[in-house]
Amino acid sequence: MSFEEITLKQFDFNPFTKIDDWALLTAGTEEKFNMMTITGVMCGKFFLKPMIQVYVHPDRYSYEFLEDNDYFTVSFFDVPHHPALQICGRMHGNECDKVAESGLHPLPFENTVIFEEAKTIFVCKKVYHTDVKKDNFDSQQLFKEYYKESSTFHRIYLGQVEKVLSNK
Repeated sequence: MSFEEITLKQFDFNPFTKIDDWALLTAGTEEKFNMMTITGVMCGKFFLKPMIQVYVHPDRYSYEFLEDNDYFTVSFFDVPHHPALQICGRMHGNECDKVAESGLHPLPFENTVIFEEAKTIFVCKKVYHTDVKKDNFDSQQLFKEYYKESSTFHRIYLGQVEKVLSNK
């Protein structure tokens, strides 16, 4: 398979249905990176720039990679790769070799890492982050449903989409 860069105008993407295909969030360098399965992502424009918003809990090993690197990728896969994505969501990269366990094949790409098996990849440059705060929830019911008794909350990262890669 080979990747080709496409424009956002060429890309037919519905984030509400695409996330059902699952996504892999990756940050780091060829020498040291981590990936994790995500089931939530927001796409749109902010300051007239195409953006992707992702959420990472500080307990996740990927958190330190998002903190320490300027770029991240959001990769979408076909359904046959769901077992690999289950491993990437269930296991922590500081406790096992996720690449070996998942069977995915990482490839260095510019300032980050992509995966040979991905169908579509968004390469994003971090531009903003903020932390979820209990007091900012207008719906305390939603907060209680998700966080229950937790005292730590997700960090929200906003990345400007610099490239979209399609794997033909």
